[in-house]
Amino acid sequence: MGVAEMLRRVPVNQRPVLLLHDVLDLPIEQVAEQLGLPVSTVRGRLDRARANLARHLAADPEGALSRHGRP
Repeated sequence: MGVAEMLRRVPVNQRPVLLLHDVLDLPIEQVAEQLGLPVSTVRGRLDRARANLARHLAADPEGALSRHGRP
């Protein structure tokens, strides 16, 4: 499973938070402002998004990252 496929498995309301914070490296406060959400909501969605990704990575031990030359 590729990275894009794993991201598609993260619920739609969690994806923007994950991408803005973990990929684009925006601070949580800025993510909240960009999305018009409370900081607490952004933190909750980020935690859930990371947990979802971790479950998908655990289910796919030969997963997306290893196929792209990353540990």
